[in-house]
Amino acid sequence: MVTKREFSDFMTDLHGEEDYSDLYKSFKTFAKVKDRSQIKELQDLIKMSPKQRLAYRYALAANGKELTPKQVDQYLSTIEYALSHSNDNN
Repeated sequence: MVTKREFSDFMTDLHGEEDYSDLYKSFKTFAKVKDRSQIKELQDLIKMSPKQRLAYRYALAANGKELTPKQVDQYLSTIEYALSHSNDNN
């Protein structure tokens, strides 16, 4: 399993210095996903175009979860990193 420090270093390289504690919790959850349909859904999320990301933000906001474009990018980076570091998902 990727350590919190390794994850934080990865995210800092991509998105700058921040506290990534909450995203690390999400990372651990995503890395444990075994269901093929859930993995496919996660893979589809990380392949979204900028226009699709905007629509995703609007959908989240309609459900009460407001994220900035940067937060969406960080979230998708977390998913991508988790999928790439899960032995069962490669």
